[in-house]
Amino acid sequence: MRSFFVFAFALLLALSTSAATLQVEVDRQGFTGPIQVAVAPRVDGKPPEWSSPRSLKADKAAVSFDGLADGLYAVMVSGPQPLQRLSAKANLGTNGATLRLVIPRSRTVLRATMAGKPLPGAGIGFTHDALRWHTSVVTDEDGSFAGELWEPGVYSASVTRTRASAPHSVEVSLSHKPLTIDVPDRHVTGRVLADGKPLAGAVLNLRSENSISTLNVRAQTDAEGRFEYFGVRDGALSLTARAPSYLDSDAVAFELHGAPAQKSVDIELTRGEPRTVRVVDAHEDPLAGATLIASCNGHVKSTAVTNAKGVADVALPAGSSCSVYALPQEGSFAVAAVDGSKPLIVRVPDGASSLRLALQSVAGEPFPAMSLLMRVDGVAVPPSVSRVIASRGMSLITNEDGSLALRRIPKGTYEFWPYRTSAEGQMIYETAMEFAAPISVTVEAGENNAIVKFKAR
Repeated sequence: MRSFFVFAFALLLALSTSAATLQVEVDRQGFTGPIQVAVAPRVDGKPPEWSSPRSLKADKAAVSFDGLADGLYAVMVSGPQPLQRLSAKANLGTNGATLRLVIPRSRTVLRATMAGKPLPGAGIGFTHDALRWHTSVVTDEDGSFAGELWEPGVYSASVTRTRASAPHSVEVSLSHKPLTIDVPDRHVTGRVLADGKPLAGAVLNLRSENSISTLNVRAQTDAEGRFEYFGVRDGALSLTARAPSYLDSDAVAFELHGAPAQKSVDIELTRGEPRTVRVVDAHEDPLAGATLIASCNGHVKSTAVTNAKGVADVALPAGSSCSVYALPQEGSFAVAAVDGSKPLIVRVPDGASSLRLALQSVAGEPFPAMSLLMRVDGVAVPPSVSRVIASRGMSLITNEDGSLALRRIPKGTYEFWPYRTSAEGQMIYETAMEFAAPISVTVEAGENNAIVKFKAR
C-alpha cells in the first residue's frame, strides 16, 4: 500500500508540473529589420513581466517558447523603433498553442505642444490601454516624432518636459492620422523643506478632482528640494508631501482656472514623536499585519504596520488632537483617540457584518461616483483616511450602480453624508458633529442592505 501511495504521489506531481509550448508566427509584411518576441503571464490591470525576449533575424518568422504552464499570456513583438510594438493575448492549453501576428506597416506623426508652441526634447510615454505595456518617444527640435506604428488604438499618454517635472497625463488614440498633444499652460511649482533646509527625494501627490474623474499625479523633489507639475488640470487641486522619517504634510488645497495659470507652494515637513500602539482582537489576541493610520485634525500624518506581536510605532505630531485607525488583514476596523503619552491599545471588534448601501433617485436612477463621509457609533472618518482604507478594499465611493459594499465590518450605527469633492468632504467632516446625517443605518450581525432614495432639487 505504501509503495502504491508513493507512485500515485509521483504521478500527480508529474501531472502538476506539465508544460506546454507556445509558438509565435510573425507575418513581416515586408519588414526586414530585427524583431524581438517576448511573453508574460496575463494579469488583468497589471503591467506584464516579460520573459527574456527571443530574437528573429530578417529571414526568420517563427519562434517557440517551451516549458510554459497553461494559462493566459500576453505576447509582444517589437522592432527597433519605439512604436514598432504589436501585442496580443494567447490562451495556452496543455497541448500548446500557435499565435499568428501580422505586422501592419503604417506610420504616424506625433507633436507635443504647450499652448500651441512646440515642446522640443519632451518625453511622451504610452501605456497600452488593454494589456498595460509601456513604450516612450522623445520629440525633436520641432516638438515632433515620426515613425512606424504597429498597433493603433487607445493609450494613456504622459508628457514630461524634464526628468524633474511630473507628467501631464491624457488618454489618446494612436492611428495613421497625425496627433497633437497640447499641454495646458498651468503649472504648480515649489519646494519641500525640513528644518528650513531643502529636502531631496520627498514624494509629492497632486490630486485633482472634477465632475468626471479624480486624478493623482506623483512628483519627487530634486537635490534642491524643488518640484514641478506642468499641464495640470483645471479646477480644485490638493497637494501633499511625504518623506521617510517625517510626518506627512497636511493637504494644501487651492484652485487653478484658465491658462496661463501658476501656483507656487512651499511645504515644510517635521519629524514626529513615536507612539507605541498595540492592536488586539475581541479576545485580546494580538493582530499582526494590521495597518495603522494616524490622523490628526482630519489629516493623515503617518502609517505603520503591526509586527507579529501586534505592535507598531506610529509617528505623531506633538500637541495635536489625533486618532489611530486600525485595519487588520482579517477585516473589521477600529479607532482609538490618542490620550497622553502612554502606549495605546486598539481593540478591534469582530467583523461579522456586511452592508450594501444603494443611492438612488425617487425614480430609481443610481447615483454613481458619489463619495460618502462615514460616521460609526459617533466617530467620523475623515476623507483623507477614507482614501487610505479604500486602497485596502473598503471603498466609500459608489459604483456604476450607485451602490457600495462594506464587508467584514463590526455591527453598530453607521451614518453617511454624500459629497463630490475632497474640499466638500473635509468641510462636512469638520461640522459633522453639529448636524444629523442624511443617511443612518443600524448594522446588525450578518448581511445588511439599505436603499436610500433622494428627491431631485
